[in-house]
Amino acid sequence: MLSLRKLSICIFSLLAVVACKKGFDGQTTFQSPPDTFMAVDTIHRIGADRLTTRVIANWWGTSKVGFVVGYEVSTDSMKTWKYTTRQDSAILLNIPPGSDSADINIFVRAVDNLGQRDPSPASTLYPIKNSAPIVKFIYAASVGGSLTQNPTIAFPVLKYNFQGIDPDGSGDIYQYELYLNDTNASPFILNAGTSSITLKGVKLDSLSSSTECLVFLGNNNKALISTAQGLKLNASNTIYIRAVDKALAKSQLIASNPIYVKRPVSDILLVNAYSGGNLSVTNFYATRAINQGFSKFDTLLLTELDGTNYTQLAPDVLTQSRTFSLFKKIIWFSDNAQLSLSVGQQSTKDFFDNNGKIFMALDITSSFDAQSNFLDFTPAQSLVSLPTGDQFKIANNSIVKPLYSNWPTLKTNASINRPRPFTIPNNSASSSYQFDSLYTGNLFVTYPSNSWTGTSTIMSIRRKTGGKANFIFTTLPVQSLDGNNNIDSLFNKVLISELEFNK
Repeated sequence: MLSLRKLSICIFSLLAVVACKKGFDGQTTFQSPPDTFMAVDTIHRIGADRLTTRVIANWWGTSKVGFVVGYEVSTDSMKTWKYTTRQDSAILLNIPPGSDSADINIFVRAVDNLGQRDPSPASTLYPIKNSAPIVKFIYAASVGGSLTQNPTIAFPVLKYNFQGIDPDGSGDIYQYELYLNDTNASPFILNAGTSSITLKGVKLDSLSSSTECLVFLGNNNKALISTAQGLKLNASNTIYIRAVDKALAKSQLIASNPIYVKRPVSDILLVNAYSGGNLSVTNFYATRAINQGFSKFDTLLLTELDGTNYTQLAPDVLTQSRTFSLFKKIIWFSDNAQLSLSVGQQSTKDFFDNNGKIFMALDITSSFDAQSNFLDFTPAQSLVSLPTGDQFKIANNSIVKPLYSNWPTLKTNASINRPRPFTIPNNSASSSYQFDSLYTGNLFVTYPSNSWTGTSTIMSIRRKTGGKANFIFTTLPVQSLDGNNNIDSLFNKVLISELEFNK
């Protein structure tokens, strides 16, 4: 009979042989995969009580041989999995297109530190229903009497901001359908990420009552390949929009505020930025243009207000820039220098890049910042500063002297209480432009009244280096310079000889 010691040695030897055999056969020790659990496995809801497509799911996992490092989640019957380290999530479930409800399983499988995945994922069945999206146009609102820019009259450059909302989550919006006036027409399709568009009419020289439009998304400078149809000219326009979700449910059609769209009749634009529109000043400049042979021109009332809202000023700089780019020549007159110079500085680059030309006459108040950088796009460098309490004046019947003999000598036909002399930029051979003074005024300073002996330039010109003029600028109200009955001679020199509006 074997002793206990010998029996132990035999058993140990047998185990060693078996272990070596397994190693020789290339087998590995089996490791238990993790287990996965969900908070609930079934949710009973029917009809209107079904959940929205955005649901909250909760889960956890355990591992016998290691520890759980994360989870993989599937919402498409375990075809694809998304990894997460969370144990809960708000998940957007997709209802099949054309259906308004569905029963969808969310599967979850735990992953342990050995890379093992639960071979039998946990799941919960979610009964869901689709909720139709909504959409609305966004307009600037007046706060505490602040002025807004929601135009009611415009040339064919229109900016619209809108917002789509889906109760099932922003990711559930599929696209937007846009209609120009006619909701029975085929919609123009916008992608789900769109929140603003600009419509710009094309082929405006035709006699058609409507035009197709380039469509720009957001602040993009490149239009979409497709064009939108149906913008009416010299008529009121209403834009309609609706949102479509991924289940193809549609919001109600929402109408924009109506806007009257003017067809441009020429390449000349008169910009009236006088307070209240001041039609008498418009008539003065219109008569000057007509006397130079321009029977057709367009007019923009930049400062026209309806309550606290600008009716013709574009809602933003880019839209105003695109509006100016419809024209090649601008005559701009204003008693609101702050607004005019701000808009001009920010909105005329493309206009000048396309060889545009401007004659600008600003009546500048003494409160305007003499060193304002708004002047940097003009042929003026800075306004001459005044001692505190003083004010420049030019008396009635006072000579406004040209610096070149081929320009007419002018005389005031009224006192000018707010003339502002200015300096011009220094000329440099390497600069793109050259600057020159054209007129000086017989200025004096009030309180007490003294003749002004400093810089007195009140009109200047900018020419392209080696080329022609594209900007003439004055700080005088030109309608007050006809004391010699020769104001049309000035406009002939400005518009025809220098800026070549007739070409």
